[in-house]
Amino acid sequence: MGTYFGTDGVRGLAGRDVSSTIAYRIGRFLGQYPQGRHNKILIARDTRISGEMLASALVGGLTSSGSTVHTVGVSTTPSVSYLVKKHDFDFGIMISASHNPYYDNGIKVFNRHGEKLEEAIEMEIERYIDALQDDLPRMTGKDIGRVYHAHELVDEYLAFIASKAVGDYASFSVLIDAANGSASELVPDLCRRLHIKADIINDKPNGTNINDMCGSTHIKNLQTAMLKNGYDLGMAFDGDADRLLMIDSHGQIVDGDAMLYMAALDEKRRGILKDGKVVLTVMSNIGVKRALERAGIGILEVPVGDKYVQAALKKEKLVLGGEQSGHLIFYDDMNTGDGLLSMVKMLNIVAGNHKKLSELLADLKIYPQVLKNIIVTNKKEVMEYPGLALLIKKVEKELNGNGRLLVRPSGTEPLIRIMVEAESIETCHRLVDEIYNYIAEAFVN
Repeated sequence: MGTYFGTDGVRGLAGRDVSSTIAYRIGRFLGQYPQGRHNKILIARDTRISGEMLASALVGGLTSSGSTVHTVGVSTTPSVSYLVKKHDFDFGIMISASHNPYYDNGIKVFNRHGEKLEEAIEMEIERYIDALQDDLPRMTGKDIGRVYHAHELVDEYLAFIASKAVGDYASFSVLIDAANGSASELVPDLCRRLHIKADIINDKPNGTNINDMCGSTHIKNLQTAMLKNGYDLGMAFDGDADRLLMIDSHGQIVDGDAMLYMAALDEKRRGILKDGKVVLTVMSNIGVKRALERAGIGILEVPVGDKYVQAALKKEKLVLGGEQSGHLIFYDDMNTGDGLLSMVKMLNIVAGNHKKLSELLADLKIYPQVLKNIIVTNKKEVMEYPGLALLIKKVEKELNGNGRLLVRPSGTEPLIRIMVEAESIETCHRLVDEIYNYIAEAFVN
């Protein structure tokens, strides 16, 4: 990771960490890369108040470098990935901080293949951002780039997602939490195309209510509404709709691990699970891993981050992978996580099996898991501290294979994440607190 780019683009406080100056320079660089090329660029954003500011700055940089820009307004991150590849854009840019609060924002860049931008190019952009002088060629007159408003491209994306539906959903009653984000604009249209009887909540974004006590990061509100009104299924998106979490009719959370398990069993049954293997991350629950192994499904484990899941799927020529957080990648359909596509895939599985969601997960035992974050000023210093390494070894010895410990720096925030899985929730809390308190005393207090 560099100074500006983390594991998922540039992200931070809008106006400071992600300023119009930085956005302009990113646009200037991409608009002529490589070697003065005049590119064709796609831009979308979520519903944050700072999105239009950053979009304007990006457009200014791109057009002053001679690129043609197609803007689609509010859309999802995976729609950018899909449309870039389908329409031969040179780059796609999504302005979003995903699940972060409204006051943060981010700039995610996709290459012409619809994949996250290569780290080598990110480092070149960083050097240009920090340069004292702007020495890139600047266009004048007729060579200045043009801007086109192309919202019809979002309709193409929704038609593609709807084309993946193979079941009859008419009997389902569904409650959808749009997180006051990108899904607010797209989900109503998708539901009409799928003929789903759905009620949608948190679908009135005002620029500051994205992810505000709603969506996949605050899913308890959806749980409460589900149980109160007797819905069959609940669906919760994050701010840019690249992840999905679900609620079953009993109010139980169905996370990315559980959905990956369902999808893996379904694809194995239909004979389309290539090499009988899936990709998951080190955060995936040990219960899911053991259930997959019992089902004869192989596991390839990668670091946390959907870009690592995607890279492994591409390298190993596999078709299914995902994260506990709700990023699922159906690689034969899309090369990035897509909450809307995941919703359709899950509906297909439930409809095709003629069972309730809870029944499909009856054989899945999830180990209790506790995750706690601690804010630190220097993540590298914390992770390299010898005393912490000794404590981690002590906790792992106590778990003795009947659980897991994971201590890792966040790729997008100034946090150390501490996760413990164990056979009891009490053990999870005790061990997480032991490590949290150690870090707090050594580095925070």
